[in-house]
Amino acid sequence: MAAADRPLHRRWLRLAVLAAALGAAPGLFALLNIDGTRNQVFVFGNLTLAYDSNVFSDTSGRDDYTITSRIGAELKRRRGIIAVNASANLDYVQFNEHTDETSWNPSFSLELNKTSGRTTGAFTLNAYRTNRSDSAVNIRTTSWNVPVGLNIKYPVNEKLYLTSNTGYLRRSYSDNRALVNYTDYSQGLDVFYVYNSRLDLVGGYRLRASRTSLRDTYDHSLSFGATGGLLPKLNGTLRLGYQFRDLSGGPGGSEQFSQFTLSSALKWIPTRRITLSLDGHRDFTTTAVGGTVDTLGASLHAGYTFSRKLEFSGGVAWGRNRFLGRGAPPRQDDFFSWDAGVRYTFNEHLTVSGNYNHLVNWSTLSFSDFERTGYSLDLSSRF
Repeated sequence: MAAADRPLHRRWLRLAVLAAALGAAPGLFALLNIDGTRNQVFVFGNLTLAYDSNVFSDTSGRDDYTITSRIGAELKRRRGIIAVNASANLDYVQFNEHTDETSWNPSFSLELNKTSGRTTGAFTLNAYRTNRSDSAVNIRTTSWNVPVGLNIKYPVNEKLYLTSNTGYLRRSYSDNRALVNYTDYSQGLDVFYVYNSRLDLVGGYRLRASRTSLRDTYDHSLSFGATGGLLPKLNGTLRLGYQFRDLSGGPGGSEQFSQFTLSSALKWIPTRRITLSLDGHRDFTTTAVGGTVDTLGASLHAGYTFSRKLEFSGGVAWGRNRFLGRGAPPRQDDFFSWDAGVRYTFNEHLTVSGNYNHLVNWSTLSFSDFERTGYSLDLSSRF
């Protein structure tokens, strides 16, 4: 019998018991101040009760209820010239019907941040395991991901400064021989010009080299833009440019694609209670089976602070994914989604939130034409 055909009270009774347990749990957590605010250890927990109408993102429309439990700890060190942020989390995701997807997902992160002196920057190291629905291949994928980053800022004079952004990503899939592991190296160099006290102009170049067992790709991107106070009450970053990708190997042989690029993250605060965010992107991405996708998307989200404890949010998003390459079947996906949420903060240690989202994906490939609806209740505690 499908999950949707069972009486709701039987499925949610167990979830309600766990939610009540989490509500009683904050007394078990503690905050350790080793040296005032210089060295702090936080402990936190989270419980999410959710429903997903399409857990595999395909035309089958298989639904399920999930319980996600998280425990974790975080270290913040503010002593010396290097600030340290480190965390370790462990998630347990339990599926009610599709029990094969139940999984333990650990994650770790480390950030070393230098904010004083002439040269500043940050080194980041992360490792995490995910089990998620991938709409590009219309299955659930399980992978280990290890991203590493090094960002450096060097001021030349009062008007000019340089930045270097070095990145590495290793993604390894498990339990599915049809998927290919992915390795990505990137190097970006940017020149910033201080136009005024609120606005900087920027231009730069990025090289990205990616490798799978099927083929190698090289992306070259040149872009220009601005960051800071773009208009009164409008802040953020906007960059436009041009990019081309070279592919070698694979069933399609050597190929080349080009497109304009877009990267924007804008925030407008018309009043003290309302915040609007507009994000846009266009880039090349690589799927779990080694294919190339031209991704274009934009989202608009709003937040409303009703009071110090109560917040509302909502938004819409649109995107288009064009699957490229001679060895891939012709496919183009257009999607539209909207979401709404509410968040209530009981105190500094306990927060409850609820969210709803709906997505429609129109695809020229019939198996990838689907709708997806989800809602969730989240309880989190941090000490």
